[in-house]
Amino acid sequence: MSFHGIIPPVVTLFDEAGNLDLELNKRYIDELISRNIHGILLMGSSGEFSSLTTEERKLYVREMIKHINGRVKVMVGVGHTALKEVLELTSYTEELGGDGVLVVSPYYWKLTDDQLFRFYSIVANYTKLQVFIYNIPQLTGQSISVELIKKLVRDFSNIAGIKETVNDFGHIRQVMAEVKKVRNDFLVFSAFDDHLLPAQMIGAAGSINGSAVFFPEISVDLYESYQNGDFHEAQRNHRTLSDLMELYSFSPTFFTAMKEAVHQRWFDTSAGHRAPFDMYPENLRENVTNLLKTIKKNEEICL
Repeated sequence: MSFHGIIPPVVTLFDEAGNLDLELNKRYIDELISRNIHGILLMGSSGEFSSLTTEERKLYVREMIKHINGRVKVMVGVGHTALKEVLELTSYTEELGGDGVLVVSPYYWKLTDDQLFRFYSIVANYTKLQVFIYNIPQLTGQSISVELIKKLVRDFSNIAGIKETVNDFGHIRQVMAEVKKVRNDFLVFSAFDDHLLPAQMIGAAGSINGSAVFFPEISVDLYESYQNGDFHEAQRNHRTLSDLMELYSFSPTFFTAMKEAVHQRWFDTSAGHRAPFDMYPENLRENVTNLLKTIKKNEEICL
C-alpha cells in the first residue's frame, strides 16, 4: 500500500548535552506506532535536520529504520542546500530500505522554475524510491508553483506526491484539482493540523502534521472517522486539533515546543536541545503543561 493517513514528522530527541539519544528515540518511535499511525517521517523540519551533520543524520536514520523494521512505512527527509548531499542521503535511504524521500526545495537562494525543475529531475532520476516534494515557503522563501508540480509529475513517475506546508488552503485545493488531471495517483498531504479535515474532504491522501508527534491518536481518529463516514467524530477531533495549534505560538522554532510536549507526555527526562535552540521562552514548559492538561481533560487521553 502507498503512503497514506497520518504520518508524524517526528522530532529528534537529544540528551541534555545536545547529543543524539538513540535509545530514547527508539522508545519514542514505539509510542507512536502503538497508537496506530500509518507511517513515519524521519528528518523533516520538526526532526531538526538542519541542526545535524550528514553523518549524524545517517546514523539516526539507519538506527530508526532498523528499529521500525517494516512496522510502518518510512519517509526520510533528505533536504540540504547542496544537491550532492541530497543525492547521498537519498541513496543511503534507498540502501537502508526506506520507502520514500521528502525533498525540500533548495533554500537560501530563490530559484527559477527551470532551476527547481532541474533540481527535482536530478533527484528523481537518481533513485527508484518514491519522491515527495516538500513545499514550505515559510522556510524556503518561495512556493512551488502548480505548473511546475504538473510538469514534474508528468515527466517523472516516481515523483509520487507532495507535502504542502502552506497557510493558503486554496493552494492545496488548486494543486489537487490541477495535478490530478495529469496523474490521478498523485498524493497530496496537508501539514497544518487544522487543514487535516478540509483536506480530507477534497481527497487528500493524509496529513504530515505537527501535533501527531505528541498526540497522534487525535489525528488518527479524525482520519479514520472520516474514512468510515463518522463525520460527527471527525468534526469533534478537528476542534481539538484547532485547539492544539496554540502550541505553535509557544516558540518561534516549532520543534522546541513539540519536543517538550513529547517529553512531558511520555518520558521522565527533560528535553535536550542543541545550541542555539537551548535558548527558548521561560514559560515554554508551563505553557506546554497547561495545554496537555487541557487536551487530556477534554479528550480523556492518558498522558
